[in-house]
Amino acid sequence: MPAALSSSLSSALSSALSSALSWLVFGLSCALVAAGGALGGADPVDAAVALGFTPLGAYLTARRRGGAVGPCCLVTALGAVAYFADSYALRPGLPGGRWAAWVGAWAWAPALLTVGGVLLLLVPDGRLPGRAWRPVAATGVTATAAFTVVAALVPEGPDRPFPVEALAPVRDALPAVIVLLAAVSLACAAGLVVRTARAQGERRTQLLWICLGAGAFVAGVFLPAVTRLPAAGVPFILALPACVGVAMLRHDLYGTGPWLRRVLTLGLLTGALALLYFTVSGLTGAHVAAAAAVAVAVEPLHRWLRRASVRILYGGRADPETVHARLGARLAATSEPAEILAAVADAAAEATRAAYVRAELGAPGEPLKVAERGTPAPLGVSVPLRFQDEVLGVLGLSGGDVRVLTPLASHAGAALAAAHRAAALQRSRTLLVTAREEERRRFSRDLHDGLGAFLAGIGFTVDAAGNALTADPERARGLLTQIRTQVAEAGAGVRRLVRGLRPPELAQLGLAGAVEHTAATLGAGGVEIDVTAADVSGLPAAVEVTAYLVAREALTNAVLHGEPRRCAVRLGRTEDGTGFELGVRDDGRGLPPEALPGVGLTSMRERVEELDGKLTIDAAPGGGTVVTAWIPL
Repeated sequence: MPAALSSSLSSALSSALSSALSWLVFGLSCALVAAGGALGGADPVDAAVALGFTPLGAYLTARRRGGAVGPCCLVTALGAVAYFADSYALRPGLPGGRWAAWVGAWAWAPALLTVGGVLLLLVPDGRLPGRAWRPVAATGVTATAAFTVVAALVPEGPDRPFPVEALAPVRDALPAVIVLLAAVSLACAAGLVVRTARAQGERRTQLLWICLGAGAFVAGVFLPAVTRLPAAGVPFILALPACVGVAMLRHDLYGTGPWLRRVLTLGLLTGALALLYFTVSGLTGAHVAAAAAVAVAVEPLHRWLRRASVRILYGGRADPETVHARLGARLAATSEPAEILAAVADAAAEATRAAYVRAELGAPGEPLKVAERGTPAPLGVSVPLRFQDEVLGVLGLSGGDVRVLTPLASHAGAALAAAHRAAALQRSRTLLVTAREEERRRFSRDLHDGLGAFLAGIGFTVDAAGNALTADPERARGLLTQIRTQVAEAGAGVRRLVRGLRPPELAQLGLAGAVEHTAATLGAGGVEIDVTAADVSGLPAAVEVTAYLVAREALTNAVLHGEPRRCAVRLGRTEDGTGFELGVRDDGRGLPPEALPGVGLTSMRERVEELDGKLTIDAAPGGGTVVTAWIPL
């Protein structure tokens, strides 16, 4: 069996096993609470903790969401064990009552203390907020374990099945453990409040709900002691899982929205159809009429309930699946870059209901296209628009959750890649036309004001020399000397024009010779520069000029700014003959991470991209910089 298939099967089996075990724990908790309720008399707080948190733990563990939050919630199943054990011990005459009382004396502690301490530190991601919280988490776990051991083994009376007399002195340390647990709970609660204050957008709303539920939970734990009513704290204890549920339903915590929407729609549809069937059957007494009414109502009722479930789960926001479907339809119907970007902006505005949405296509600060929705405002959340590790632009909101934008950005990546290339091509054409017309204007000016003036002056001087040739030979000789000087100046002007069209080194030495000449000039200061050229003959003129200018600029940057001891230049056709590759590597200090591309780097990149090539600038292993250019042939 291939390793990949074996790994996939192992992962699937592990996922199915964890899902089955988690729901089994929830089922056993419900059964124990039901059995304890039938016996009656125990503290309902333990039952509330178990029934409130085990379904959440089972769901998160089964779907592998929330990290350690799911297993921590499943620990509360011990509360159901404590509730059933206490209820069993309170019924006289039942066998094993002493053992049940012993289990009830300690089983509640891990359930309640885990929720009141470590769980508040882990929600909602299941990870510690930072390394500084590791001692707090370790202290909480240790103190919870110590309290449980003390409650289970330290002798308290004749009902303990096997008291450990050697641990009797530990009883005096129990108040210190309780104080330590209270300090850990306060620290975890304070950390939750601080994280809520620092959060932004949708995450802050999620944490606000959890903070509200945590405050109610703490109040519910202490309320029975104040009011002396055992059931007084139950609604407050259930407030924490209820608030987490609201964050899951209305604010897409753990990405539960689409799955819960389908479950909610089917549940409401089943209940509505059952009600319709029994109502019609009861009024008419005809089961056939009731079945016909259900058959007629099922489709419109399903559509209406689907919209209702979207309103329940997402409030004013649109269903993400619907947004993605509409975005896909719009992207399939258009190929214009502006329309594609507008479709992405519309989808983001529909999915988030943000006051301001801005979508940019192109480099930051120099966008090729921009689409805006709403009133301009500072952007609070933004994600890159990318395709195959290439950043194409940015999608930003004035406020919201980055997790809402990420699927949209990923969904639109391929279409935006085509739009980006089309916009970049159009911009390149515009720059090419502009550069061509500017070059023509420069040639026209140089020819008219420079060479043209010289030639006109030579013509006048020739006429003057001809007129003076008989009457004043000396003057004619002087004019001829002046003509020679003017012709030399005109020739120099022509050479300057030719040099502007193509580097003279290329015309005289070829590509390899021109690069070697540049290397010799730059290496005169003590830098060793090796040039390796293979099969560079017969290249197109544009490729030759670009390769030479990129190599010259890369070597100049390395020698002037990198302080290298050695540089290596490699140029030639690729092995398959479909492209030309140039590499410049130095062992200098390299580019700093925060360095911004200057005129030279930008010019190199633009020259290569004009020929549909690719330029990369990376750090060399062991230090230095590697500049690599690939140009198709």
